[in-house]
Amino acid sequence: MIGKQRIALTSLLGLILASLGLFYVLNLDRLQRCALEWLMVLKPNSMITNLWEHPSLAMRANVYIFNWTNSEEFDNPNVKPRFQELGPYSFTEKIQKLNITWNDNSTVSYMRKSRFTFDPSASVGKLTDVVVTPNTLTVGMTNKAKKWNLMLRTLMLMALNMYGNDATFVKTVDEWLFRGFDTPLIKMSNMVPTHMMPELHFPYERVGYGYPRNGSTEVYGHHNVYTGQDSFSKLGQIARWRYSNISTSFPKCKLRGSVGEFHPIPLRKGEPISYFLPDICRELKVDYAGTTVFEGIDAYVYRGSKRNMANGTDNPENSCYCEGNCQDVRSGLLNISSCWYDVPIFASYPHFYNADPHYLEAVEGLKPEKDRHEMVVIMEPNTGMLLDIKATIMISLLVEPRPESVFRKTRRSFFPLAWADYRVQISSDLLFYIKLLPISVLVGKICGILLVVLGLALLLYYPRKIYVQRQFMREIDITNLENRIQATAASPELKNFGAEGSPLLVGLQYMASSAEAEHAS
Repeated sequence: MIGKQRIALTSLLGLILASLGLFYVLNLDRLQRCALEWLMVLKPNSMITNLWEHPSLAMRANVYIFNWTNSEEFDNPNVKPRFQELGPYSFTEKIQKLNITWNDNSTVSYMRKSRFTFDPSASVGKLTDVVVTPNTLTVGMTNKAKKWNLMLRTLMLMALNMYGNDATFVKTVDEWLFRGFDTPLIKMSNMVPTHMMPELHFPYERVGYGYPRNGSTEVYGHHNVYTGQDSFSKLGQIARWRYSNISTSFPKCKLRGSVGEFHPIPLRKGEPISYFLPDICRELKVDYAGTTVFEGIDAYVYRGSKRNMANGTDNPENSCYCEGNCQDVRSGLLNISSCWYDVPIFASYPHFYNADPHYLEAVEGLKPEKDRHEMVVIMEPNTGMLLDIKATIMISLLVEPRPESVFRKTRRSFFPLAWADYRVQISSDLLFYIKLLPISVLVGKICGILLVVLGLALLLYYPRKIYVQRQFMREIDITNLENRIQATAASPELKNFGAEGSPLLVGLQYMASSAEAEHAS
């Protein structure tokens, strides 16, 4: 006989394994998400943190600069400014995170530094190419002077007349991008004590679109982001920038958006993704546009839309970024003057793509194209990992006719200065890991089903074994009975006695026939 304790233990083990397997199969998606959350939360010395600290993504920035080709007619209001696009000037970017500090409030702080390296083989043109642009210094000073008193405005005009009030700057691409250049006006302002006239001081000792971004932490500033430990939905979202939870450029708006590496998962169809961009000191959303297959992976596609660049009237989500009346600037351009030290700089898609037609009609030489100028982001929805991005953005300078400015006769126009096509694609090793996810789900389901089968086998093993043994014993009993009947019928003594009239033999024959009928049924 099989021991009752062994039967009970084996059945219990089978019940447990079957239950665990069934629970695992039914809750596989939820368990996978919990595992991903545990894996992706930023914490010291984890694998994902090492990848975050030292990103291996191939990052490339293709920069285009606009050359003002009819600058000699700047004082003729009947002539539209005409521009020629130069470039691309291609750079590879290496990002570093310095002074990483883990905080008690589930955030991590760091300083960001980028190193840009020029790639001549991927560029069209040289860094020594000469570019004619509007005098951003003059335009910026006259724009700032709107808020000054009469005495300061008079001093500013005197300084401009003495140290350069030309309509244009003629500089090389290298000077405009990262090297920068100085001017007599900046040198003069540095001689005046800051506490006496802070309005006349410049933030940097040189001028340039990308100065001093290359190799410096000063422009990108101090970042503080959520690690996802207390709330995974906040993973990678900006908490503080430059030690504040609001942007000093837009004090009405709270900081929002991803700093680029992580997004709350899983991504939801129909909902936009959000980025915080230090270069414009604010959040920029990118709208959901559908699904695609990227390198064999099902992915979501996001595209920059008119809504993302609309003013606060056309898109109320942007209303807190309005400076003055939201309708002062038509949709398509974002006023980021406060982020650029009150120089009237505006952000848009390149060549005024998806902007109000008014902007394109005011200049010549621009041609917006969807394939070249649209912002496109491709992401894996379950992990929120960036697969491919083409981030495009252009900066323009608002030139207005002012009595104190050299542009007093110029028609009001937005002068395109430069635009960047920023490309990032996932590395092959990360792509390999993401491709393993569907396989791991399939393997998980198979393992769960096998666990259920094994559990049921253990649960039913002894009951089936006992049933089979009992059936076997019954067959043995019936066979023995049949043999005894046959032996009795063949005995001479019983034949002489009169077998047909023997009650015992009749009874045995009846029992044998009943057993055979039962066995057959």
